[in-house]
Amino acid sequence: MLVYKLSHSAIQQLHFDLPDFDSITMELPSGLYTTFRTYAGRTRVIGLRAHLDRLYLPAKAQGVSVVLDQSLLREMLINLLRPLAPHEARVRLILDTSQEPGQIYVLLQELQALPPEVYRNGVRVDISRTSREKPALKQTTFISESSSERKRAGGEIFEILLTHKGRILEGMTSNFFHVWDGVLHTAGRGVLSGVTRQTVITIARQAGIQVRYKALSLREIPKIDEAFITSSSRGVVPVVQISDQPVANGKVGGVTKQLMSFYQYRVLDIAESIV
Repeated sequence: MLVYKLSHSAIQQLHFDLPDFDSITMELPSGLYTTFRTYAGRTRVIGLRAHLDRLYLPAKAQGVSVVLDQSLLREMLINLLRPLAPHEARVRLILDTSQEPGQIYVLLQELQALPPEVYRNGVRVDISRTSREKPALKQTTFISESSSERKRAGGEIFEILLTHKGRILEGMTSNFFHVWDGVLHTAGRGVLSGVTRQTVITIARQAGIQVRYKALSLREIPKIDEAFITSSSRGVVPVVQISDQPVANGKVGGVTKQLMSFYQYRVLDIAESIV
């Protein structure tokens, strides 16, 4: 695990004896964050501009002056990624909006790809009765506020789904989709507009799959045909069970398989160069 604090004049490496990104994030100043993975030998990222805008645009709206412009941050990032060769990387960028507003922290680790059976067999997710207070902003405070819920993920439970008024909005670290009568659904409001979420929506429409923005009611789970979650680090992950309720026949569905295949096939075409 590598952690750096960036400024115009220096790159300061920080040292933490902590096991994961979330633990380290809770020790750093609170602010905005985004997380993604690299491709093509740590040179490309899907939706990198959108990931950076997730930090820079809200900071500007809050009157925070970021210490690095986006082009300089991209150049620094390429150099910081080199020690992880030959592996791809998982990256988290944090923009401090509390203690030293505008400072940027970079967290890096070797990418640990999910086992193939996860994509082949699907995963079980569980339900939380909570949701993001400000879903349009990806704030580090949400990580600490939801730490007890996050600890439920692991073992048989792959992800925790956030809900509001009995409807599934998104995952704790992902976006949620379901398929009903051949139509792809995802919540339109009250969710973080994930980069991979938008990529999958675009791919689905190009494949002729109808997309509808509508959250799934908990009462409707037995009626849906398929479900999956998306995230920048994991792509499209099939969901075959929600809490104790199997999704349809408990198998990965055809639309989900199609979108997983299209996403993997096009990933290098749609990933943008870091510099």
